[in-house]
Amino acid sequence: MELWNEDPEKYVEDDDEDSMNYTVRTGAMELLMDLATELKTSYVEALMNAITRHISSCGNIAEGYNWKLYEACATAMNISGDVVEECLEAKKVDFNFGAFYNTVVLPGLNVDKPYLRGRLIWMTGSYIKRLPSEESLNTLLEHTCTALKPGTPAAVMIGAMKGVYAMCAELTEPEEKLVLHKSMELIIPSLFDLAGNMEGDLLMLCLDALRVSVGFRPDIVAVEADKVNTFLVELFVKHASDTFVVSQVNDVLITLAEIPECRGSIQNNVVPVLLQILRSPTATSPKKQSEEDEEDMRTEVLDLLTTFIRKTPPPLPDVYIKEVFPAAMALTIGCVKDSTAILQSGGECVRACLALGFQQVTALTINGITGMEYTMQLIAKMLDPEMSEYGALYSGRLVSSLIKHAGAALNINQILQAVLNKLTKCESPTIQQSLLVVFIKLFNHDLEGSMSFLQSINTPTGENGLVFVLKSWCEIQEMFTGEYETKVAVIALTKFLPHLLAQDSPLTHIMVSDEEISLEGGRITRSTKAQQGPTMIPITVKIFKILVQEFGNVLEELEAERNGDISDEDDDEEEEEDVETQFVSIAQLAHMLGDDDDEDEDTKDDPLNEVDLHSHLQQFLTQLSTHNTYNQLCLALTENERTVLSSLQVSAEQNNSNMRFG
Repeated sequence: MELWNEDPEKYVEDDDEDSMNYTVRTGAMELLMDLATELKTSYVEALMNAITRHISSCGNIAEGYNWKLYEACATAMNISGDVVEECLEAKKVDFNFGAFYNTVVLPGLNVDKPYLRGRLIWMTGSYIKRLPSEESLNTLLEHTCTALKPGTPAAVMIGAMKGVYAMCAELTEPEEKLVLHKSMELIIPSLFDLAGNMEGDLLMLCLDALRVSVGFRPDIVAVEADKVNTFLVELFVKHASDTFVVSQVNDVLITLAEIPECRGSIQNNVVPVLLQILRSPTATSPKKQSEEDEEDMRTEVLDLLTTFIRKTPPPLPDVYIKEVFPAAMALTIGCVKDSTAILQSGGECVRACLALGFQQVTALTINGITGMEYTMQLIAKMLDPEMSEYGALYSGRLVSSLIKHAGAALNINQILQAVLNKLTKCESPTIQQSLLVVFIKLFNHDLEGSMSFLQSINTPTGENGLVFVLKSWCEIQEMFTGEYETKVAVIALTKFLPHLLAQDSPLTHIMVSDEEISLEGGRITRSTKAQQGPTMIPITVKIFKILVQEFGNVLEELEAERNGDISDEDDDEEEEEDVETQFVSIAQLAHMLGDDDDEDEDTKDDPLNEVDLHSHLQQFLTQLSTHNTYNQLCLALTENERTVLSSLQVSAEQNNSNMRFG
């Protein structure tokens, strides 16, 4: 504790569940978290019994080591909160939280033991819904507000900031939020005052509490919007070299951008400072990621400006069209070859302007160059084969957005040729997906026309454009990530397959790899057979297999939704099932790892979002089973894929040779 008293940041660091500093205390905390995760109900029962036994054996809480035992009990309740709450809610354990409050929390809040008081405020905030009375709630809020005043011992203040965050996280319904309505009049100003005098981890804690608090009383910050936004942008500049603090400041600013009354202040007080950073040739952070590569502060600025634009209803204010758009363009078009972050963030900023102010952009002229011409220059830069492929990560979205808004006024042939050329240079499946989705959307809109165009152009190596796109698409479809991207690709494939089967097209002779991908020990692996040399199959068979696999993915997702979270009783059974050979797509793995992109604002109004993929694939595969080539298509199916078809009550062998599909 002597170290903690001298350095409160050390206390924050050691008390973090993700701390890398191992002590007996942090080791015990980690063990408790592991036991809670694995044992759940039996763990909670043992914890409740242990707490009851320890508390009953204690004397005066202020004496000797008794207060430390109380603090340890509160810590155990704190770090096991989710599991404890789950068991209490399901009435799987018997624990009187009201008695715990009266015996431990209430007397503990009134003794001169800062580490105990701070812990109790935090812990009780996590269980705010279980407080026994309005009086106990008022006591908690009173101690929290007092703890946020200057001069309070650091341990108590830290507990109060964490307590505020915990309370806000627990109270999610509108009527629940009213509980903190009055207290926020003291909490929000106090947090702003504290943030101005904090550094490092303490500042991050404060900003985190501030971010969640603002949503409870937006009217408080709206009144002082200019003061608040000026303060936050000063923090942004002051801590430019600390990516963690900058990220927290950004989160608070983004929260404020959702408040209509704060948007004007953001445009007047925050955007001009960000523009100054964008235009500065030395706007780089001194913090290095490597000896060769410095982290560029302008990337953070572009991302923040993009969010501001996205949260502003059209028509966009002049500052975004006449100042931000040209500044983002100049920076992105002028960046060096390896500035992938600038290319990505700049492209997204421009796309936001197009999405919310397309007519304003087209009416804009900068030094004799129209906004549309500038956009075409940017796309050419991103798709330049000599530029890093990762700079083109979001180029597909920008191209699709431009096609959507400009339509016939756009020289689409030139752009699509550039997309195709870039695609031939890309090795990353993620980048390939981004570019392929441009063509996939066009296939969904006009299959015949898009196919004809691609058949009329070639790659730089002379391969037919349509053949190259189809082969590239089929080879990485199972690695697609993102719900929207996967859906539009699957729907397009259900259009392609009937087209290929309905006529004797040369495209049916395209051969693609039939590699199987599985999940072993948490790693994505190729089958041994594929490692020895991939089996080549006709593209019609590959598309059929992809659609069966995607239908299997949909069935698994529906089953998971029906069952909800895996129960305690199902854990052992699940582990046994994992031993069996399973069909696991890359998209599923990416979803499990949390790698899916956030929903793209520009695709929300796409009618394809309304398509029920389960019904769509169910109907398609059932109808396909009547086609005269169905038996041949089924020959390449794996056992897992045949099992998927059996759910449709459709056999992998049908005798309907006289029936036609499509």
